[in-house]
Amino acid sequence: MLKNGKIEMDITVAFVKILMSNDISDKVKELRLSALKELYNYLEYYEESGYLDKLINKIAEKKISMIMEITTKEEKEKVVKPNPPRFYGNKCITDKYNVPEEELICWSETSLIAPLNEVGFKRYMELFKKIFPDEEREIFKESYEENDNEDEFDEPNM
Repeated sequence: MLKNGKIEMDITVAFVKILMSNDISDKVKELRLSALKELYNYLEYYEESGYLDKLINKIAEKKISMIMEITTKEEKEKVVKPNPPRFYGNKCITDKYNVPEEELICWSETSLIAPLNEVGFKRYMELFKKIFPDEEREIFKESYEENDNEDEFDEPNM
């Protein structure tokens, strides 16, 4: 069971909306309810693994919204499971099912198995900066200050 009450409430509200909806078929209702159950399991794993509530809440919010729109098994699979980007050369291409917060968790999990290659590390940092801009600035504060100070010394001698 999730300790995060907000997610529990959001999923419960989604369940009720699906069950009370008169404009979707029973088959689509079953599909969406099944997707919510699977999503719950993923969120529970992320919480048990110690990921921040900020990440888990955002994943839940985005995926619940997507689940409320699915009508096929194919869509369900793309929504529920982590949807990695495709790489074209060194460029990362995402689709509408990609959730950056979940992708960040996937890169973190991958880095526990083996070091990330250059492309993976760059993507991880890109996501980290986007999702945690304040934390990124604080963590790399000294590096930023050093770069700021270096600019002062780059003036040519005359």
